Amino acid sequence: MVNLLESLYKADSKSRSLRTITFTGLLIFLMSIGEGAVTPAIPLQGDDLGASYRQLGYLMTGYSVAYTLMTVTAGSFSDKLGRKSILLFSILLSITASVGYYYAATPDALLLFRTLEGASRGILWPLAESLIADNAACELRGKIMGHFTAAYGFGAVIGTLGGGFIMEHISITAVFPIYPVIGIIVLGTSLFGISDKPLEERMHHSITGSMRMAIVGPEIKKIWPVCLSGFAYAGFLYSIWGLLSKIADLIGAHPQQIGYLFAIFWGMRLVSFWVSGEYAIRLGLKNILMAGISLVILSTVIFFAATSYTHLLLAAAAGGIGTGIMFTMTITLIAELINPAYIGFGMGFLEFCMGIGMIMQTTLSGIIGEALGVNFTFLLVFIAALAALAAAYKYLPPDRQFD
Repeated sequence: MVNLLESLYKADSKSRSLRTITFTGLLIFLMSIGEGAVTPAIPLQGDDLGASYRQLGYLMTGYSVAYTLMTVTAGSFSDKLGRKSILLFSILLSITASVGYYYAATPDALLLFRTLEGASRGILWPLAESLIADNAACELRGKIMGHFTAAYGFGAVIGTLGGGFIMEHISITAVFPIYPVIGIIVLGTSLFGISDKPLEERMHHSITGSMRMAIVGPEIKKIWPVCLSGFAYAGFLYSIWGLLSKIADLIGAHPQQIGYLFAIFWGMRLVSFWVSGEYAIRLGLKNILMAGISLVILSTVIFFAATSYTHLLLAAAAGGIGTGIMFTMTITLIAELINPAYIGFGMGFLEFCMGIGMIMQTTLSGIIGEALGVNFTFLLVFIAALAALAAAYKYLPPDRQFD
């Protein structure tokens, strides 16, 4: 009788884990569609409202700062209070921000709602990653994380393409009502499909009582090389968003050619999102992460010497593959390395480091570009990626073998 009850409990737990993984992937896919649709419209809306160049810059800064401040706090609280309730709160914040975009009548109001959305994303990402880590079997984490990040990538592509079509053929503000509708759908499906896993289950009954009392310092020591990789990744990604168009314009690329560059970059990211987890099972998480960092370094080197459109195509392809690998492997490695009782904190700390990289490297890249020329805007990213490669090689432990 005891064995039967134990088998039923394990079967039910497995079913809940599968459902939670599926609905978390659906959540990130739908939210990425909404965010992808409205993000290109927000600066244009600010311009229509009479925002200055400085105020338009603040839209990204406000988002980034709010995002960064919320990451570690949200992850740590979720370790103690559970993931689901805090995740649902972040979705409510996102719905509020998305409604606010439509009704914003001044640049300051638009900034307020952009900052609110940044806070919502600073909560949502580490919690969604933690839910995947909680519920994925250890030997399948890399593959499942790859599919999860692919869902994010597909959503972003659909959102940006759809948003661009709506802005072109209807109006800029016509994209904004889409986002709260998606948010409400996500809220409902998450209420039904996502379940919190008790701490004992999250720890797979394999962590001793003394380990539960681990302090944060030793946990950071385990994951700092991964977080340095996240810092380099975010700096490169957001430098691409902000600077690739400028570099392409200076070498004479046409607007359609610039569009092709971003399409290749995102296409390569999607491919690597999907397959990097599979290859990590065969070759090891550490090795695949180092390959991704190496491709980002290669991309920055090509940017330094770029004198033709072909060079930019090669840099975009290498950078797309590299960033796709890096994002998937960093969140997988956090789940592998950190005490399971601290997964929320670990994911939050990773996203915090990414937020710092997003703010610091993009800001300094602009200064470097003015001083040394636009081709050197990726110099700081190059240095950060080299440091991340050295840290991963020296300090990350060999990959754990699975039966």
